[in-house]
Amino acid sequence: MAGHNERRLLKNLIGNYPYRDMVLPSDSYDGQNPLKVNIGMSLVQIINVDEKNQIITLNLWLTLSWMDKSLVWDPDEFGGLKEIHLNPKKVWKPDILLYSSADERFDATYHVNVIANYNGSVEWLPPGLVRSTCAIDVTHFPFDTQTCILKYGVWTYHGFLVDLDLAGADTSSFIENGEWVLMAMKANKTVQKYDCCDELYPDVKFYIFLRRRAMYYTVNILIPCAVLSVLSLLSFLLPAETGEKLSFCVTILLSVIVFMLVLADILPSTSLSNPLLGKYFTCVLIMVAISVLMTITTINLSARHPNTHKMPKIVRKILLEWLPILLWMKQPGKVYKPLCASAERDKIAGQAQPGIELLENAPTYRDRRSNGSANQSGSYLNDVNLIGIKYANYTRDEREPMVDDGAKGPREKRSRELCLILEELRALNERHERQERDDQEIYDWKFASMVIDRLSLIVISLLTAIVTYKVLSSAPNYVEMENDG
Repeated sequence: MAGHNERRLLKNLIGNYPYRDMVLPSDSYDGQNPLKVNIGMSLVQIINVDEKNQIITLNLWLTLSWMDKSLVWDPDEFGGLKEIHLNPKKVWKPDILLYSSADERFDATYHVNVIANYNGSVEWLPPGLVRSTCAIDVTHFPFDTQTCILKYGVWTYHGFLVDLDLAGADTSSFIENGEWVLMAMKANKTVQKYDCCDELYPDVKFYIFLRRRAMYYTVNILIPCAVLSVLSLLSFLLPAETGEKLSFCVTILLSVIVFMLVLADILPSTSLSNPLLGKYFTCVLIMVAISVLMTITTINLSARHPNTHKMPKIVRKILLEWLPILLWMKQPGKVYKPLCASAERDKIAGQAQPGIELLENAPTYRDRRSNGSANQSGSYLNDVNLIGIKYANYTRDEREPMVDDGAKGPREKRSRELCLILEELRALNERHERQERDDQEIYDWKFASMVIDRLSLIVISLLTAIVTYKVLSSAPNYVEMENDG
């Protein structure tokens, strides 16, 4: 019998009003008593937040209710039936739409049946997967908070005919999201007057406050980038002679660039704000680039040779005297003494050296210096001051070690042979001294490269620590991130 009573009620309600779905259920058109439509929303789930396209997808239920006096009946006449489900196409319902809709159909709600009560109250609960535009502010990404606004309003009726009242925002059935935390949801009613019309148009705005769970981005993007910045510091600990030092720095630089490309695919293409993580990546990229430049500098200095480069005095002062003191560095096995200037070297070269003194006292050489003057007789081979202990062990009657047994030539011949030997000794001595100076110059260049490495290590380490601290301290919800994990 219940089905029979329901069919009679449907025939009574629908059959007598052929244009019920088009007629406003109100007789007041002067704006004094507009039809009141209560609107509320129940948020079920956050499906997706597309930062790239700035679109949020939500699973929600709308709650709409109003009074329709043409849907009033006496339950006693219809077997005690107090409510009935009606086809939404057969009755009037407000054309309330989402103004900020990004759906292809614009209205993404599913038109379920309308529930009518015997006293004329009508309730409609259309669910839907709503896609709405949402202005995403990525300034503090990934420690950001977002506010999405869903604006609902009657599309064709102005406020003098249909007025909206707020029925509330419900989150009791909300399902937690893995990336976003629902902080709060609020709603308020606003009335706007457009330039085109004299009437007022009410609307209801639902504010959804979200906070991003930053743990995923911290573990997969932020920490690897921080590790890369630390690895770039380790390059300064490698010897300059290591062939992999430069390639190590370049590899780290390319890795940071790859992470920046991954970040660019996530964030929206906008110039209105620069994300916090993007700033951090940019700083790390600059520091790694500086590390590469300093590595090239140290390799260049360590490979320099006295034949091609001469260390300037100011560079020697800074890199070999001042900076090592500040950096607590000391050249191993050496108390540093600056190399003499060229004038001092010439002065030292002009002083009498043992080999040169011996050569000066050689008879033939002295004879040439004195324009062929006669040699004084004497046993120069037995003079200790001239040729040393080795030759002083021989007497006049003994054979001279530099003369063969069959040598019976004059003294001039023996003197000439002795001069040639002494000249060779002097050349060897000069070559040895020049080699020592060149070796010392090479060691100085290598030590200068070590000083620059140490200085770069300290400076880049301080910059890395400062940048990391500034990034974490400027994050609005970094402390709350631990609770999300």
